[in-house]
Parts: sequence; structure tokens; C-alpha cells
Amino acid sequence: MKLKHTYALVSIAILGMMSIILPVFMNPDIKQYESPLFPLIRTGIEGISMYSFIFLFLSGAIVSYFSELSFWKIGLMSMALFPIATFCEMIADPSSHNMFPFEFIFYGIYTIPAITGAFFSQKIKDLISKKVTQ
Repeated sequence: MKLKHTYALVSIAILGMMSIILPVFMNPDIKQYESPLFPLIRTGIEGISMYSFIFLFLSGAIVSYFSELSFWKIGLMSMALFPIATFCEMIADPSSHNMFPFEFIFYGIYTIPAITGAFFSQKIKDLISKKVTQ
């Protein structure tokens, strides 16, 4: 794997995490949840908002525009840190995630905005490059 691909993958993973966490600070009325290790992540996931989906879409679009990665890799990597955090919490407190298979289904659903943003960004980049070469 090329080093620039690694930078893009790490960038989208961090942006994906920020897309879920930042709306927690934007909405002061959101219910705060308890969690063994990462209460902020749980609050962001439990109180997911339209802002999160917009940020995921924009994150996928931005990383796709500046990288050569395929849109599905960008989308999947946008949620890659969440299963890792889930496993860490399950190790710390085995009773904390008794419905974890369903969490992973939701993480898969939450990749859709980033995949969509990356797809549209790649199409726009292709159109721009075709116009430049003509």
C-alpha cells in the first residue's frame, strides 16, 4: 500500500470519528450516555443527528477528491474506529455491549453517507479531468 493511501485512510477514519462526535458539542440538549471507556462516542452514536450524516458525506467527498482511493474503501474506513472502540469497551466491561451485532449493522449503515460523498466526488473529479484534457 502506498504511503499516500495510508494518509488518506487515516484521515477518513479520524474525520469519521469527528463527524459523529462534533454534533454532540453542537447540540447542548442531547442526552449524555454513560460508557465504560468512551462516553462521548456512545453519546454521538446514540444521539446521531443530521449533522453527523452531513459531516460524513463531506468527509468522504473531501478525502475522495484529494486521494486515489476507491469510494467504498473511503466509506468503510469512515466507520472503522467504531468497532475497535466497541471491542475495547467489551474487554473493559463485558456487559456493556450486549447487542453488539446490531451496533455493527448500524455502523455499516452509517458508512452510506461517506460512500455517497466519495462517489460523487470521484464523478466530479472525473468530469473536471475530462474537461481539462479536451
